Amino acid sequence: MKKIILTTLAASVFSLGLAGQSAIAGEMISVDKNFASPIISLSGYDKVYIQDLDLSHTKIISPPWIDKESFEWKVTDSNRAHLKARFKEGVEKGLTENKGRYDIVDKEGKGVLIVDVEIISFMPYASQEDTETTTKGSGEFHLSVHLRDGKTRSLIHIFEGTQAIGDDYQPNTAMERAKDAKNLFKAWGQSLRKKLDAAN
Repeated sequence: MKKIILTTLAASVFSLGLAGQSAIAGEMISVDKNFASPIISLSGYDKVYIQDLDLSHTKIISPPWIDKESFEWKVTDSNRAHLKARFKEGVEKGLTENKGRYDIVDKEGKGVLIVDVEIISFMPYASQEDTETTTKGSGEFHLSVHLRDGKTRSLIHIFEGTQAIGDDYQPNTAMERAKDAKNLFKAWGQSLRKKLDAAN
């Protein structure tokens, strides 16, 4: 029998105490840190260096509606490499599409904004092999984002929070998860571009 997980309801168990918060796929669920330097702004940056997505300490955690003893999720080196590639492609596309005025560079330097993103944890909404389930989005990323000056490496902005991945009901498959991640990374690039536009 096909199952449907209504993540907007199930996530309320996960987010008890967060008044008004729910897991609307693609939106922020919680914000733990959001610090902007009072000294250095985002103005003056026209080049962006996107560091490799940091997956070195990423934990896969079970959602509260799945028994931890039966939950299993395997991640291969190929999975990590694929996600890193989609991350760079997506953020770059969000920053540069439609004749964007920001150049993507491959090293730090003067006038360069460093983008450093770490995925702290991934909470899928269903077990990896449970392809009979339909979920709204793929799961949740808990992430940390650092924006730094490319010459001094001074911290400009730090953000940490949890974000739902995906924006539609879909089968629980690797293909759908990859598509959700790709769209999310592009949205991150578009969001950064808006922040840079506003500052410049």
